[in-house]
Amino acid sequence: MKKLFHHWWREFRRWIREPRIIWRADNELVQITIEVQHWVPFFAFTVVFLWYIVDPTAVALMSAVMLGGVLLAAFLLSRAIARGVEGQRRLRFAAMQVGDELEEQIFLKNKTLLPVIWAEYLDRSNIPGYTVSSARAADADTQIDWRAHTVCTRRGVFALGPWELRIGEPFGILMVRQLYLQKQDILVYPPLAVLPEQFLPHRGALGDHRPLNQPLRAETIASTTVRSYVPGDPLRHIHWRTSARRGDPFVKVFAPEAASNVWLVPDFDSADHVGEGDDNSQEVMVTVVASLALTLLQQNLSVGIFASAENETVVLPRQGQTHLWTILQALAPLHAAPGRTLEDGLQRARGLVAGNDLLILVTPSLRPDWLAALRRISRSRGSTGRAEVVLLDPASFGADVPPNAAESFLALLAEQGITANILRRDDVHLVSGYYGEVSRWEFSVTGTGRAVARRAPRTANPLAEPASPPRWKTVE
Repeated sequence: MKKLFHHWWREFRRWIREPRIIWRADNELVQITIEVQHWVPFFAFTVVFLWYIVDPTAVALMSAVMLGGVLLAAFLLSRAIARGVEGQRRLRFAAMQVGDELEEQIFLKNKTLLPVIWAEYLDRSNIPGYTVSSARAADADTQIDWRAHTVCTRRGVFALGPWELRIGEPFGILMVRQLYLQKQDILVYPPLAVLPEQFLPHRGALGDHRPLNQPLRAETIASTTVRSYVPGDPLRHIHWRTSARRGDPFVKVFAPEAASNVWLVPDFDSADHVGEGDDNSQEVMVTVVASLALTLLQQNLSVGIFASAENETVVLPRQGQTHLWTILQALAPLHAAPGRTLEDGLQRARGLVAGNDLLILVTPSLRPDWLAALRRISRSRGSTGRAEVVLLDPASFGADVPPNAAESFLALLAEQGITANILRRDDVHLVSGYYGEVSRWEFSVTGTGRAVARRAPRTANPLAEPASPPRWKTVE
């Protein structure tokens, strides 16, 4: 019996601690509820009411009327707050790249004739180091606003909202909860870097060197230079003026074939990455992949992405500088995940890579278990050496590896006929403001002591405006 009593007592305490909704109003963008915050006044009213029924004295009647009036006043005030108080947030300046400043303006509008004693903002945004959560108060029939800002230090797709506004009535018995469902995505592109020359494919030659071993040489209209005629060159490629001037046949050298495809494959296995903060191997890898895509697109090549991260991401090869934005949008939200082994990723990528494509793998992994999968991709295209590896040296990111471990693994790749280069953390030099100047507030002080804004962040469209007043309905 004692255990049963304790069980019921625990359930009762848990029940009274949980907020109970007594009124609700919904529309597309906001959900408004009135919840019981403290149950003691309700229990007191019940006891006094039963007292009056059993012994209808004047004291019992006055006590019941007083408590009932307080409860009714608390509910009516909460209804007025629910209808007359609202919050709003407006995105004034948006971030586009790492280093940009994001700024919001937050409003609290009180249209009632009573002051708002306390209003608590609870923000569910996921931008690192940023929140608008705070507590405010407002006088009757007024509007207050303030600003929140942060400097974006990390790439990714982030969300502003949803968010919640909690408002208390003067008696502290009930609470109004307004859940604003509108959400705005913020895309922060990864930074770009200047890479050393040896990490760029097709280096050291111009024209029709056929870097991707195309089965048939594509004819382009862009002639870069001339060279001596060799047996097998088409006669239509002979440059007659140079041949006449030099006395020997010369042929025109054309620009590289525009149909060449390059697949960039980053390694998103969390077991392979090392380092902490924004300089870890994963962030550097994404920067390297984005920078390689930019360089290859500038060479008039078709660039695609295959990434096996939390979700498998495929960007089909396309040409043109505008394709860079598609690649950056795909790279921005990707993060390493456990169990996404590089070997499995290469096996899935094998079906995408055609026989005349080049695959560039970017990884910090020094484990040899993925070499067989990479070698199969090379052999399936009829030629070795058409898969290249950019090997991020784990030691440069603080990993505890044997001395010269990266150099030893480089030699192993060379034995397999795979071209590879070692990239260390200090080899990557970020380019500031490739997408435009870094956007943040900058001020200068004039000779009179006045502060003048020299630069402002990027303006942005506000979040969706609050919807029209909802149709109120009481929860039964």
